Amino acid sequence: MTRIHVLPPGLVNQIAAGEVVERPASVVKELLENALDAGARSIQVDLEDGGLTLVRVADDGSGMEREDALLSLERHATSKLRDAGGLAAIATMGFRGEAIPAIASVCRMRIDTCPEGPPGAVVGTRIALEGGRVEAVEEVARARGTTVEVRDLFFNTPARRKFMKSAPAESGHASEAVVRVALARPDVGFTLRAGGRAAIVTAAGASPEERAAIALGREAARRLVRVDGARGEVHVHGVVTSPDHSAATARGLYLFVNGRFIRDRALAYGVLRAYAGSLPAGRQPAGVLFIDLPLDRVDVNVHPQKLEVRFQDARAASDAVHHAVSEALRPSPWLRHGGAAAGSGAPPVDGALPPAPVAAEPYVDDVAGVLAAARERTAERARDMLPFPSPADPGAGPAPISSPGVTPAQPPGYFGSMRYVGQHARTYLVCEAPGGALVVIDQHASHERLLFHRLREALRRRQLEVQPFLVPPVVTLTPPAARMVEGAVGDLATVGLEVEPFGGDAFAVKSAPALLGGAAMGPLLTDLAEQVEEAGRGSAVGEALDGLLATMACHAAVRANQDLTREEARALLDGLDAIDFKARCPHGRPVVVELPLAELERRVGRR
Repeated sequence: MTRIHVLPPGLVNQIAAGEVVERPASVVKELLENALDAGARSIQVDLEDGGLTLVRVADDGSGMEREDALLSLERHATSKLRDAGGLAAIATMGFRGEAIPAIASVCRMRIDTCPEGPPGAVVGTRIALEGGRVEAVEEVARARGTTVEVRDLFFNTPARRKFMKSAPAESGHASEAVVRVALARPDVGFTLRAGGRAAIVTAAGASPEERAAIALGREAARRLVRVDGARGEVHVHGVVTSPDHSAATARGLYLFVNGRFIRDRALAYGVLRAYAGSLPAGRQPAGVLFIDLPLDRVDVNVHPQKLEVRFQDARAASDAVHHAVSEALRPSPWLRHGGAAAGSGAPPVDGALPPAPVAAEPYVDDVAGVLAAARERTAERARDMLPFPSPADPGAGPAPISSPGVTPAQPPGYFGSMRYVGQHARTYLVCEAPGGALVVIDQHASHERLLFHRLREALRRRQLEVQPFLVPPVVTLTPPAARMVEGAVGDLATVGLEVEPFGGDAFAVKSAPALLGGAAMGPLLTDLAEQVEEAGRGSAVGEALDGLLATMACHAAVRANQDLTREEARALLDGLDAIDFKARCPHGRPVVVELPLAELERRVGRR
């Protein structure tokens, strides 16, 4: 007697349901996708008991004739795929022909459908099923479209049903399924009713921002930045939140490939990289991004629920996302005088300087070439150079503030257009913006961002000026820090710091980037060594270098409780207009806070 046998069709469908139907939200997703493939322009979803008692999806799509409706209940019966060649260029949401029979096998289902035709000449069809078995087939009068009712989900598989969450939790998952489909198709109207109450109502033709507000919330919707860019065959468009809004998890980032919602870590990481240290540690960006590319460049037939895809060139897709989001965020378009909402489509501040181009590729690894070129440029000046102040020198201080590249002939940008009022608490620059808004700028965070930008650009262009010391300062570190520095000598040279052991736990600093000014070398070396050790645990090269440069900029920037002259403050403001990501320091802290005049007047009782 053989031990291997073919499973009965009913059991096969229940096994398939285990892959396709995870919970009521899975039913909602599959039925919505079928409705969209049928050309629906209005879809209504009704839920009872979180979808466990009832899921009803009604659409105004093309509908089905009697024979097609019965065929749709067979496994792998579909109108969306004809041959193996079609798998290479799938344009529809569904294509396997598994969803309807799999769902029907674990519920009590009723399908009402009617194709388009003259009134009275076309009759609809009603099919009733229980556990996948057809119980009745009859004619029904109805308009064009299809309504699928799924009742008592998992009634015949109690082991599956007992793992369901509470009704509110399941309703939340189902709502998320509707939101994902609604984001992908703003040309279609969606209505979700849960327990008889309208939970989601979206009109057809809504803007991307209106749909994004449903998914991200109104607070995030006020801080949206439009994204639109292409690289090669990959086109990326949508909206992301400015760094002023972030989330604790990546759930707020919705990614769509050719209109299909997917989960992809590489694409999500490309978005995160684009924020370039503009977010606080541990925070995640939010947004809705659409990645469009030729159908034959992506395989969607790799996941049971079609939530993952396989790119022919995954690196190109991730780089395209990173590039598009970077270009959208770089000019900090949410910084506009008068409190204009980010992402509202308003133009940048008149006269704002164009952002310096920043390559999306990782930094060059030719350390020797960078340092040699820098030394060649500075060798002729070395004779006249004064040494950096040593850490023990009471005159040691932060890098001087200057604004190279900003000339009086250039029209002022966001920061340059402000009237400098003065310094508050020796830490904040107080300014008046056009229109009377009160603007407060963190002097340390803003100078840190300015230095970080200049260091990164100089390194990228192989123009990092390295200043040799006539009298190299000797820095003594703690034994643990000294061991870390010993192992990081090569990495420190990458960013222009040349150090060599000087006996015991001491190190001589032979040269450093000229932009660092009088930064204290002891604390700087300790922090850099710790960062190199962390980077050795798996960080990407570009991310690790950004971290090193951010630490260097932090140590060289002006400090809190430090006096600035009016000229220094003005130079800092003018310099900020010439850089990208000017609204945040490299560690993600805000640089500027703006209080509109109307809000100020309201607070003091003038309004």
